[in-house]
Amino acid sequence: MKFNTINYSVEIDLQSADFGLHQDEIAIINNRLKQICSHVPEFSDICSLRNGVLRYESQTLLPPQTHESKQRVLLVLSTPSIHNVKQGMFFFSRLNGDRHGFWSKVAKAGLVKVVNKNTRDQEALMRRKMILADTASPKYTLGITTFYSFPTPGSNSARFSGSGGVETLFEPILKHLQQMESARILSYPFTDGTIMVFTRKRLLKRFYKITGIKPSYWPIRGENSSGRELGNLLAKAGKGEIKSGSLLF
Repeated sequence: MKFNTINYSVEIDLQSADFGLHQDEIAIINNRLKQICSHVPEFSDICSLRNGVLRYESQTLLPPQTHESKQRVLLVLSTPSIHNVKQGMFFFSRLNGDRHGFWSKVAKAGLVKVVNKNTRDQEALMRRKMILADTASPKYTLGITTFYSFPTPGSNSARFSGSGGVETLFEPILKHLQQMESARILSYPFTDGTIMVFTRKRLLKRFYKITGIKPSYWPIRGENSSGRELGNLLAKAGKGEIKSGSLLF
């Protein structure tokens, strides 16, 4: 992965010693991938399974250089969406083209500046540039990644969407996959010294069980999901009033 880009490629040999799937198990996964393609045709542009080798595009947005005077914050989402991977930016837009509420929340938390442009392409480009250049906030350095790197349909009603979809899709190798993804997150130099914030409690608990590291928790939807709640969490963590992950359970 190149840290000055957002999209990166993943290749997994499902027949390798690490995963050890048989042909019939691979055939089941391949059938499930075809089901995703039948609902989201552009999925075939970023994912393939040939001769037991799974290849797909994913997203992680981390500044290659950061200011030491700023507090690093790594938001760990559940999965990237197919739509956002295709567009080259997290939360590019809602599926109907409207602005996604995520960016107004993180702006209220002080993590990014407010961006309002004529098109979603212009807004995405501006946010991507600011985050990569570490100019999105005078106080924080923002990074964004996902626990599962596999892209899924954006609609919660779609089959195999979100983290639950990944866990159904890759059930035979899920434990090893979770270990692989946890190691990936910890491999980023950006992770060192960061306030790590998970947006799904179930995935946070899995990461904690695997690594022994307790991230903080901010729900991206529902109760306590406002930008103000996120800002308060970061402020307390920055002052040492809470340790990363003390809002866990």
